[in-house]
Amino acid sequence: MKKYRLTDQRTVLGILSKLASTTLTDPASQKKYQVVNPITVNDILKSVHFTLVSGEPLTDKPSSLVCVLKENRVELKVKLANPYLEDLFQVTEALIEPLERSSKRATIDSITAHKIQMAPTADIGTIISLYGKTSLINQILNQWQIHLEQSLTNYGYFIKRVNIGFFYAADTPLMEALATSKAPYYLRDSNRKIFYTENAFFSPKKLNDQYVKSILDNHLLNNIKSALIVPFFSTSKILLGYFEVLSNLPDLGNAALQDAITGPQGIGPLLEFLDARAEEFVFQMEFAYAKDWVQIADQGLIRDISQDGAGIGIYIKDKESIATKTAGSPVSFQIEINSLPYTFYGSLRSIKLANTESENHSIGVQIFQCDRQEGMSLLASYASTLIDKEVT
Repeated sequence: MKKYRLTDQRTVLGILSKLASTTLTDPASQKKYQVVNPITVNDILKSVHFTLVSGEPLTDKPSSLVCVLKENRVELKVKLANPYLEDLFQVTEALIEPLERSSKRATIDSITAHKIQMAPTADIGTIISLYGKTSLINQILNQWQIHLEQSLTNYGYFIKRVNIGFFYAADTPLMEALATSKAPYYLRDSNRKIFYTENAFFSPKKLNDQYVKSILDNHLLNNIKSALIVPFFSTSKILLGYFEVLSNLPDLGNAALQDAITGPQGIGPLLEFLDARAEEFVFQMEFAYAKDWVQIADQGLIRDISQDGAGIGIYIKDKESIATKTAGSPVSFQIEINSLPYTFYGSLRSIKLANTESENHSIGVQIFQCDRQEGMSLLASYASTLIDKEVT
């Protein structure tokens, strides 16, 4: 196994705590930094934040921090946690790579994926524009509306309804403007006429005053105090549709949004959550229309796996079978767990072709579902157990 990809909040916090006295380097600028005050944040993403300290002013905003310890190379994937605090960062992923001299290896090297297949990406935008909401897409829509409503309610948002729409049917000035700008829209309080327009959010000043007043009046008539609209895209980055989150309370009924909209539990984590759900939602639609599956390998050794079991790398021997494939293509493969075959389905994230004959070709896959209900949790449990055992 080449790398451990760590995403669990407790595990990431433990790693940062052990790096408290270690100097980390930004591989892009070669500047040196230290990580101080790592904390867990009880937001919708279960984040880990830290303060970044440097001997120089923080003019650069690193996206990666690296250090080499006695047995491992550690890389932190990071991003600003708050646009108004230049030294507060969030860890999106921690990668630990055992050094060649280290004897500590995970037994994942003996696990093989079978019947690895790919299909061309279905053009959902064309399907929807030609046929509208088909029965298949309507079924997926209904499932996801319920899923999003329940998920947001469980995380402390007061949700009246979640609508999922497509811009091909945009028939209002607001939706047409959002389709053009491709920006999120956030009405914080319809009664007090408060919109959020920072950080590339859509500003209602671009619309006619009378039309904006009609939007507010209509919301008040329907007892809607706040509305968040977030656009989503196909795997080929074509604008498809939007999530519309409606609430009977200001700021979606969430205290963190009301008190500190750009804080650690504010609008940033909520947008990341919706973006991630949108990616999975689009995959479900594209997967439903995927056809012409082609087997690219009978089997391939598993290269690495993320801690949540949702990301996996697979070695592929035949270069020609993957060289012309495109990111976003549906992928399926089987893994035997407890003597039972489990078929996993996901999206092609990356292709790595070997430079020499001694190296291996590989693909990276984002996994979204399994043919058996317990498959995803079993894979996540295996990955977490493996990493907890081997990474110390």
